[in-house]
Amino acid sequence: MRIFVWNILGPLLSTVICAQRNQRPVFTCGGNFTGDMGFIGSPGYPAVYPANTKCVWRVTVPQGKVVSLTFRVLDLESDSLCRYDFVDIYDGHINGQRLGRFCGTSRPGALVTNSNKMQVVMVSDANTAGSGFLAVYSAVRPNERGDRYCGGILDSPVGTLKTPNWPEKDYPAGVTCSWHIVAPQNQTIELWFDKFDVERDNYCRYDHVAVYNGGEKSEGRKIGKFCGDSPPGRVYSDGNHLLIQFLSDLSLTADGFIGHYRFRSKSITTIYNTSPYPTVTAPTTTRATALTYSEALCKQKCKRTGTLETHYCSSSFVITGTLISAVMRGESVLATFSIISVYKEGGLAIQQAGKSMSTRVVILCKKCPLVRRGLNYIVMGQTDEEGQGIISPYNFMMAFKVKKHRDLSVLKNMRC
Repeated sequence: MRIFVWNILGPLLSTVICAQRNQRPVFTCGGNFTGDMGFIGSPGYPAVYPANTKCVWRVTVPQGKVVSLTFRVLDLESDSLCRYDFVDIYDGHINGQRLGRFCGTSRPGALVTNSNKMQVVMVSDANTAGSGFLAVYSAVRPNERGDRYCGGILDSPVGTLKTPNWPEKDYPAGVTCSWHIVAPQNQTIELWFDKFDVERDNYCRYDHVAVYNGGEKSEGRKIGKFCGDSPPGRVYSDGNHLLIQFLSDLSLTADGFIGHYRFRSKSITTIYNTSPYPTVTAPTTTRATALTYSEALCKQKCKRTGTLETHYCSSSFVITGTLISAVMRGESVLATFSIISVYKEGGLAIQQAGKSMSTRVVILCKKCPLVRRGLNYIVMGQTDEEGQGIISPYNFMMAFKVKKHRDLSVLKNMRC
């Protein structure tokens, strides 16, 4: 009798167990994951993901391992800067470095942390499009080879490094790539760039490439920090380790770069490296003292005095530009100008992507001078220690008309 019952129920139970094992997993908004491997998916995947949602997943793998995340599916609302719906991947759980921001349908290579923790954040706005994402994480050995999105260990005698998307299109926003080049003990490393186009800024505060002696990020061992559209000079390491880190923020992007390296014997490197390492330093500029906001300053009558000629030499910078945004900051205004022409740069921080240049200036008194978005202006002012433009009622600013370009071009060649 028992044998008869088991002959009937056995296959039935096996079918139920197999069915349970083959059930599609249910993906929820966020959670904590541990172990050597697992899946993370947008809420309700493969159904359309919900609107106005923020989900946070935290992954922890065993100590001594790092986290590798690979997208099996990526289908989010597409935007060149991923401003609306996106997935952010971070190295670590709290205050970690963003490894990348992704949207659209183009899947990156594996995202790999430097620790045993990773955070995945998905954000959607009011309008959604697509089925979301499905990704698998796994615990791997540090420096394990694989199809990485960018960065990794490079230990071949010669090699190449390049920004994501090179050369088909601009590098993406919100990305960090770290290449660690390791040579044999008795050799050093030579690094150079064939093509280089990274968002321009006088102080390389936004998108940039930083190069360090050794295998770790350390200000004391920084060789240089590079940006703009001119390739930096050749770089030579002190020892057998060199770290190159590329970082892009969430605004302007550019073509990117392709670089090469090779190992050299220390005796050859000594011949080549008779001058200091090429480094990027802020330009030396004589600046007038930048003013700060005060109630007394902004109480005076707003009336432009003098002429272009009388103000040109006393101004740190002189530009013409279109006002594209003006944001209130207390009693002051943070204004962003799309630059038409630069006549006197004077340490002003200028951002550049392709042929488009922009800069931010603080108008200390919101009513003096009054500005309107979409209009063109001649802007003369001072710069602070960070290269930010400062406009006070004392500075000269007026509407720009094309005929003034000739006058400004003459002043540009004038000795102050």
